[in-house]
Amino acid sequence: MQSDYTRKWRLISTLCAAGASLVALPALAAPPATTFRENPDGIGHMLLVPYFTVQGGNATLLNITNTDVVNGKAVKLRFRGAGNGDRLLDFSLFLAPGDVWAAEVSQNPATGLARIYTPDASCTLPTQVNVDFGVDRLDTSVPGYANETREGYVEVLTMADVPPGTALFTATQHVKGVPPAPCSNGARTPAALAALGTSAGIAGAGLAAPTTGLMANWSIFNVPEATSWSGPATALQATTASGAAGAGLVVLQPQTNNAPAQPTNSMTADPLFRAGVVQPQSADFPDLSTPYVPNMDPLQQVAAISAAMAKLTVSNEFFTEDAVQAQTDYAITLPTRRYIIASDKTGNNIYTSNSENPYFNISEIATYKSYTESPPRQCFYNYKIIFFDRQIQNINGEDSPFPDNPIYRRDKYWMCGVSTIISINAGDENEKSALTSSTMRNNNEVTFAAGWVRISANSSKGIPLIGAAFAKATSTSVSPGVSGNFGLLWPHRYTRPEN
Repeated sequence: MQSDYTRKWRLISTLCAAGASLVALPALAAPPATTFRENPDGIGHMLLVPYFTVQGGNATLLNITNTDVVNGKAVKLRFRGAGNGDRLLDFSLFLAPGDVWAAEVSQNPATGLARIYTPDASCTLPTQVNVDFGVDRLDTSVPGYANETREGYVEVLTMADVPPGTALFTATQHVKGVPPAPCSNGARTPAALAALGTSAGIAGAGLAAPTTGLMANWSIFNVPEATSWSGPATALQATTASGAAGAGLVVLQPQTNNAPAQPTNSMTADPLFRAGVVQPQSADFPDLSTPYVPNMDPLQQVAAISAAMAKLTVSNEFFTEDAVQAQTDYAITLPTRRYIIASDKTGNNIYTSNSENPYFNISEIATYKSYTESPPRQCFYNYKIIFFDRQIQNINGEDSPFPDNPIYRRDKYWMCGVSTIISINAGDENEKSALTSSTMRNNNEVTFAAGWVRISANSSKGIPLIGAAFAKATSTSVSPGVSGNFGLLWPHRYTRPEN
């Protein structure tokens, strides 16, 4: 006699052989999350793209994938500037199960501003997102204000799961490659999405607690120079105490310019919002500090995410040989700094959400005026940097790679802004380098053309940072008329604080 298991298996096999569609079984409910971790496997509840740029002919591509094949995802996508982490553009994105959204960020030659373009059919709020980046949070009295939009970093936050059987799921689920009704590229907003314009509509949308499942890749390319780099977004998972991926809190907010319904201090650690320097809008939420796990307030969440991303040391290679026109830039982004210390539009007044935080303290911040057309920068200097050549000599010519007195010149080696570019042997901050950065760039001259660098935190807590090394060179062994340019991306290597 056949067992029930055997009969069921044969039935499933027969249906598959006949080409029948099997409905995915609902996933078991994820347990509530209690903290955060940086997931080296690249999938998470939140993603951070360490750097985007449209400087010097560069453009940036961004692909976001929902690897959850059961639930849709309501996602907040936000571009922040390199200088002060100011919001440049944000919108809500709705990814169906297995859906991929792709876009390009380039410079608008007419306005000088960064702009986004996507023909993607995935639903968005507002439905038209092909726009220039905004300048309402920038000091537009400064001649170079457009430059403030041209480089920075990206936050991608899962606000809620969209479960099958809801009107929102039906409206955002593609059928034969297209949604039931147009919901992007300026189309009229479908009713299920329009309902999300109010808190009551969100409460009645049948949303579920956000689970993990997002991944993203970014690419920076320069067509005229035939150079490109690409890499994965850094993934943050909301996890249980045992480290398993858990479920967060539903944090979807109306994508409107109205004031948020909740008290500001319960929603964010952003110092400018909390001090009333900038009036928050509903569309500003959620941000990276909006409480995502039970029993955490915004300041505690920033501390938890900072701890998850904290590094004691950063190590990477560089090469700058003139024979192949080699250049190397390090990108270092501090994703939680905006939520701890920020300046107003003028750059002259600094605000903090938590003066006792262990990562970025006002006593370790200096105001630095580097570019005449840009506002002053708030620069962080609580770290050391030392350069070594390929024969283990350090910058002083000593043979030991770990000298008793490592190089530490805080007047030179500052991390200015939220996304810093550290150039090596480029001449000065105005000379061309690998990424052609001109917003938050710091050039460093050393006496050798190749080697490696170690950046060390002065605190045992480490520094919450992400990034990579961008190198480019030109081959001299190619045929006439053939481009010999190439780009190399080297992930930073880290040591981390002990738990």
